[in-house]
This record gives sequence, C-alpha cells and structure tokens, in this order.
Amino acid sequence: MVLFEQVRKVYEDGTVAVDNLDLEIAKGEIAVLIGPSGCGKTTSLKMVNRLEALTSGTITVDGRNINDVDPVKLRRNIGYVVQEVALMPHMSVAENIGTVPRLLGWDHKRISKRVDELLALAKLEPGKYRYRFPEQLSGGQKQRIGVLRALAVDPELILMDEPFGALDPISRENLQNELLDLQKVVKKTIIFVTHDMDEALRMADKVVIMRQGRIEQMGSPDEIQENPKNDFIRGFIGEDRLAQISPDSPVEPLIQEPLLRVKPSVSAAEVLDLMEDEGCETAQVIDSDDRWKGMAMLGLLKRAARKGGAVTNGVRVDRKLFSEDATIRDAAEMLSDQDIPIPVVDEHGSFIGVVSSAGMAKLTISRLTRKGKGGKA
Repeated sequence: MVLFEQVRKVYEDGTVAVDNLDLEIAKGEIAVLIGPSGCGKTTSLKMVNRLEALTSGTITVDGRNINDVDPVKLRRNIGYVVQEVALMPHMSVAENIGTVPRLLGWDHKRISKRVDELLALAKLEPGKYRYRFPEQLSGGQKQRIGVLRALAVDPELILMDEPFGALDPISRENLQNELLDLQKVVKKTIIFVTHDMDEALRMADKVVIMRQGRIEQMGSPDEIQENPKNDFIRGFIGEDRLAQISPDSPVEPLIQEPLLRVKPSVSAAEVLDLMEDEGCETAQVIDSDDRWKGMAMLGLLKRAARKGGAVTNGVRVDRKLFSEDATIRDAAEMLSDQDIPIPVVDEHGSFIGVVSSAGMAKLTISRLTRKGKGGKA
C-alpha cells in the first residue's frame, strides 16, 4: 500500500532528517513510527502527503508515485489526524466532519448521511453531537471528531501524528481501544507516529523504531520485545522514567492533560452536561490566553446551575500546584488528603495540566507490566 524506497530528506542547513529510508507498509496494517526526538519519524509521515518534500528517493501509495499527484488532490484522499486536532471553532461537529466531502463536491444529503454514519460508528449519538461546537466538547470528544473527519471520504490511508498525545492516561487508553475496535470495521492502512513505547506496542501491527533518520529495527510488537537488535533497542523498550523519580523530584513527569477543559464563558449547566458525557466530576476552567481560572467541582456547579450562573460560579481556586517548585511528594500528599485532580500552573498563572492518582497509577502500572512483558528489556 505504502512503499518508501531510498527516501532522503535533507534541509537547507545540511541537516539530514531522513536517511535512505526503505519501508513497506501493507494494506490494512497499522505501522507505528517511534524513536527519540529528531529521529525523523514525523518528517517521514509528512512526506507521505507532501507536507514535507522529498530530497530524493520515491514514495508510492497504492502503486502511484506521490510526486505524480497534485498535492492538494493527494491530501484530500489521505486522512490526517494530529495531536492539536485543529477543528474549526466556528463550525459545528457535522460541518467539521464534512469539510473534505464539501471540497470534493459532495451534495448536502450525502454529506449529512456520512456524518451520521461516522458518529454512530464512534458511538456518538448523531442527534446529540452533530450540532455541537468544538468548545462544547471535551478533549477526548474533539479527538474522536478529528479521527472521524479523517475518515469522512473513506480514504484507504490515514496518517496519525501523536493523535492522543495531549490526553490524560485514561482518555488516551479509551481512545486507543476505540481506534483498534474501529479498525476491525474500517480496515484502513494507518501510519501512526508516537513517542510512547507503551502506545506503540499496544497499537501496532508493525513497530518501526527510528534513530538518526534511519530504521534501527522493525517488526511486530512481540518480535521487537523478544528479540531486540542491540543495546539501543533494549534501552529504548525498557526505558522506565518513573523508576528514576524520587519523591522529591519535580512533579512535571506526572502532569497530564485534564479530562475536561472549558472556557469561563460557558454556563454551569453546559459543563454539567459535558461532565455527564465524560463521566467526570471536575473540569479545568481556562481562558483564551491559557490562564487557569479555577477547577469546576460537581457540587458547586449544581448550585451555580440552579441559579443560571456561569461555570466560574462553581469553581475552586485554592487547590493547585506551581510547576516551578512542586514535587512528587507534594502531589502525593494532596491526593492522599483528597482524591481529586490537582491543577498545575506556572508562576504567571498559565495552565500546565493536572496530576491525578489515576494518572500516577496507570503510568506506573503500564511501565511495570511493559518491563515484565518484554523479558529482555
């Protein structure tokens, strides 16, 4: 389906981002590209839809050289999902999903039918979600819509660049499961970039570990874990950042994206609906400048909603940590006192993320189980 042959990418300053890459990805396969920062994984992905130009070599998709296809036409026939989602804020869910079909000239009836099919496929009730706007969605819901938008014209190939990287561990695992379930139905060819080895081993049919623009090793998750090629691969698979963290280490490695973030202008009643959809009892209130305005609490929100108030009438501002000096011990003590997420802000009040007991537990468990599973890791 996708074939890289002697592909190189050299930038004007002489930096070699991708160096003689040979890679074949079969139809219906999920190939996950992973490696250290700067290894060339994202550049390799972007060359497939010509967001990055090849310096030399060839990439063919379904037997056709991508350089022989108009780049706009090429991109409209390849699904693309990124970490930032980039939904159009002024467009509804249905309008966002229907973006590419409209560009391809589909009629309104056909687009509407396709939108409803995709929402139902993702277990999002069409009547409830098609008219919502991005600001009315949680982070996980936005990411689902981003995936559906990529599937809108039923492309054979989908590129996914750190699609779940900004989500908290629970949302991330849920969306990983949903994508794997969806793949059983749609059977697309997917090139998936991640920096997380746990995610790579979970999602991939083929794991491609890159280093300095080249493939260091590739194979199935079992092959990679059972027969690591060298010390670099063994170290990369067995890397356990949490094992090196002491109670007095900075809290930064445990910071995750919150399950739900909302703007101060949203009503308390709307946030209650979002909380019900996500099954959570808190939401982080963040303005357009990324400044934290408080943590909305279920009990406080219910009282604010009865009075028709905004979400800011149901927030708590005293529970937070400052990223500059907070430690793992500080977070653990706060969580033992009250098991609700802890917002983390910088010295200027800008929102960084949250620390939760579930996040701590899941990160620890995932690394312990990965280490045991890998045997030689």
